[in-house]
Amino acid sequence: MSAPAPIPSASKSALENSNGVDRLSSLPDELLHHVMSFLPMPEVVRTSILSVRWRNLWASTPFVHIDYLDFKDERGVDDEKLKEFGDHLLLLRDDAVCLDEARIFVTHGSSRKSFAWIRHAIKHKVRLLQVSGSVHSPYLDSTAMFPSQHLKIIKLQYLFLCHRFFETLNYEWPVVEYLELEKCSLIGVKEISSRSLKVLHMIHCFNGEGLLICARSLTYLSILDPICLGAIVTRDLSSLVKASVILSSESFNFPIDTMVYGHRLLDGLSHATTLELHAPLHELAFERGMQTCPMFNNLTSLLLGDWCMAADLYPLLRILQRSSKLKELNVKLKTEECSICKNSESTLSSSRATLSVRGSYPSIERIKICCLEEDPRVYALVHALLPIINPDGKISIERC
Repeated sequence: MSAPAPIPSASKSALENSNGVDRLSSLPDELLHHVMSFLPMPEVVRTSILSVRWRNLWASTPFVHIDYLDFKDERGVDDEKLKEFGDHLLLLRDDAVCLDEARIFVTHGSSRKSFAWIRHAIKHKVRLLQVSGSVHSPYLDSTAMFPSQHLKIIKLQYLFLCHRFFETLNYEWPVVEYLELEKCSLIGVKEISSRSLKVLHMIHCFNGEGLLICARSLTYLSILDPICLGAIVTRDLSSLVKASVILSSESFNFPIDTMVYGHRLLDGLSHATTLELHAPLHELAFERGMQTCPMFNNLTSLLLGDWCMAADLYPLLRILQRSSKLKELNVKLKTEECSICKNSESTLSSSRATLSVRGSYPSIERIKICCLEEDPRVYALVHALLPIINPDGKISIERC
């Protein structure tokens, strides 16, 4: 590890009050570690030269932060300094101290070295593991995996993930409760399953195949702008309380026949009490999903986007018929439209004709419509909802 830069005398004197008493250093280790957690890790190490009290304090911190941005200048990232710092940091820290968290942000050039850092963190009983790549996404393969009975929270960004990672999630990390994937590419991954997982966030992720999400302990699921070349299926989410699936026009960059037609996103969402389904007009994945999903028997709060306004409000009426306990309905109209889906919408015409729009509806107490100014669809929407809302209910219209 490079020798720490000298700390100005003004910084040292800041430790002392006007009477020359160092009150900060008299605080217990736990509080000083908390203060240090807000500093870049190289600065944490440099505190060792403040005084005898601080000399080894950094080595017992319950966290490890290795960030390539700490080694970046106008010429770019110095991968060699990054790797040297990471190796020496883990070598010199107190090996008996368990880790609460490890945050490892790496470049493509340091990705192989980062596998050893990840294994070190897992070996030292880390509870929160965050790994982030850079623009050129590193590949997180099986050599970075290590069984753990302590890992509970995983956050991954800008990484290529293979199927081995998700096998480890299910079989070798039995207490993981929180998984967040942001801008990751899932390579050869067909299933995300876990007995312990309670929260799953997937944000702008790419999946080259069909994907099954199956986790019976899951209470919260969010899927934001996925790009998939196969079907997304949710199944066996019996503990689900809240789900949010948001699609945008940017999700549709591939031929429609290879993408959304096979989606069964709604299959496992029937237990949710709060549901958000947002997508541009003419998007077909949700509507197709309603043909196979069971009733939403627990649903009390529902938010829908432009997609529900297609075909004389057919999708809206269809989902309301399947939500007998619904009390609150929110509709956000942003005039978003997917041109690819619009060109393929005719494929659903025949199935719509065979589905009855008659039937019982929930007694809705609150309806809120959020729209752009002078949206002509609002009148038709209010006209369709008036017979459904509770006589003492309320309809409000707001500008987005």
